[in-house]
Amino acid sequence: MKNDILYDKMNGTTQDSMSVILRTLTLIQQKVENSSEVNHQIIEWQQAELKRLQHEVFEKNNAVTDLHTKLNDSQTQSEGNRQLINKLITDIDRLQQAIEWYRRTYETRSLAGIIKDKMKHFFIR
Repeated sequence: MKNDILYDKMNGTTQDSMSVILRTLTLIQQKVENSSEVNHQIIEWQQAELKRLQHEVFEKNNAVTDLHTKLNDSQTQSEGNRQLINKLITDIDRLQQAIEWYRRTYETRSLAGIIKDKMKHFFIR
């Protein structure tokens, strides 16, 4: 009889311990499931953010490529314009020298010198 009471106390304690353990396991399982769901939501958000950032990088790379193309075109056009400007400056210089020659010839020289040059060129031909 005494052993039965002791057994019942131990058995009751074991039952209480088992119910505490089961409740604890249930709480742990709920926390793991909640944590798993939160982690899954975080992963989904990070994947969406990653896709958005990859798309943004792609667009920016396209913009950079377009800008490089425009820069190369501008440099080519600038070089062409520089060459044209140099040619025009050379032409202007040549025309200014011609104007100076005419000015020296017809404004500064005497009439006799001009006639002499004309006659010299006439007979040389």
